[in-house]
Amino acid sequence: MYIDYLSNSRTNGMNTGREYLTIEELVAITKREFDSSRLERVRDLYLFACYTGLVYQDIKNLQQYNVITAKDGTRWLSIRRQMHGSSSQIPLLENACQIIDKYQDNGTENLLPVPSIQKVNAYLKEIASQCGLDRNLSFQSARSTFAVTIGIANKVSPVTISKLFGFRDYTTRSSRVSDKQISKEMLELSKKLAANK
Repeated sequence: MYIDYLSNSRTNGMNTGREYLTIEELVAITKREFDSSRLERVRDLYLFACYTGLVYQDIKNLQQYNVITAKDGTRWLSIRRQMHGSSSQIPLLENACQIIDKYQDNGTENLLPVPSIQKVNAYLKEIASQCGLDRNLSFQSARSTFAVTIGIANKVSPVTISKLFGFRDYTTRSSRVSDKQISKEMLELSKKLAANK
């Protein structure tokens, strides 16, 4: 059985081959300075998805009240997934927190300024071009990047990734993964990412 982290489904087939960014490409996009504020905003939105694994619609629906602070001071997203209505608690990596802080006073009720998906994908093509990436970049690749480049490459367990993606039927094991275990893995991941800056 193959778990397709990218489409919220299990298949008996092979990997669908969806594209994800390598760590080098992710760094190139992160460090790129843009002359255009619209490209900077879309880049930040895309990076937020790379560091949370959220789909476009879930990010678009985020409000300030979705960010909660745990007793240990870590910030989490508490959301209801658009696709299947399940509740999810997602610990935020430092990179994602920095993006939230940057847009804290964005003049909207939303957590982040989110243009239409058509505009986002059009701007991502400009971003890829300006960063010298030879690919057709789309927002959907951010979720793949979270799973593969951020998660699996840094030894985050598949069960934790499944839980963070909001899968309800990956295995019965994923439903037993505690928030404490997820928090522990994400804290370790945050440390690894900070060490690689």
